[in-house]
Amino acid sequence: MTAEVFIRRWLGLFALLAGLVIFSPFLIQAVLAHSGCSAISGRCDILAGALDHYCNALMLALILIPLLVAIAGRSLAVGMFAFAFPFLLLVTAGALPLLQSLGHVARPGFLDETGVMQGATQLLFLLVGLVCLSVAGDDQEGASGAWKAVLGFVMLSAGFVTAPSWLAGFALLPYASHLVPPLALFIGRAHAALGITDLLPMLQTQILVAMTLGTAGLMFSRARTDAPARKRSWA
Repeated sequence: MTAEVFIRRWLGLFALLAGLVIFSPFLIQAVLAHSGCSAISGRCDILAGALDHYCNALMLALILIPLLVAIAGRSLAVGMFAFAFPFLLLVTAGALPLLQSLGHVARPGFLDETGVMQGATQLLFLLVGLVCLSVAGDDQEGASGAWKAVLGFVMLSAGFVTAPSWLAGFALLPYASHLVPPLALFIGRAHAALGITDLLPMLQTQILVAMTLGTAGLMFSRARTDAPARKRSWA
């Protein structure tokens, strides 16, 4: 998958997500208006809750499945699949609490809901990762290869440091929730053994900055690599 196709793919999917978030309440209201639920007291509230739940699940499936397929294809094309795809899979799961709540963004206390702020941090990691794959080239040597190695280390570190956030996202998945307690116990012990349990929020911010700088370095290294090729083609 080329960079241009990948950029169009993930930008289009996020635009579609924004459109679905905006128009889904109107769709639910239209269904309620034509359902005849008002004839029975309380039936409309029950139906509205069910529609909201299943519409959110369907909306996220329509967006996230194609996004993860695109991430897999692009990370394979640039030789970053071994660390980029697992990391972006984890942060996508970590962003689920936020993504599931997007339809209620105007509700008072939205930011105080469980997992929303952690999901926002995971969404930032996801966006930086998407930009990273967008600017990466297929060169595995020289400066580009070195920046990819650095980003691989940063992503592995980020996956370890942000474990409480993505574990909260995995707890929402029906077939993965049973893995959360043993993983949380194991990773929690590792954090405690390293003495970083209280430092995790600060470390997340630092690693996000490091990942952003690594992405910028990868972009500039690719630009320098591509420049001689363009000059030769014009000669």
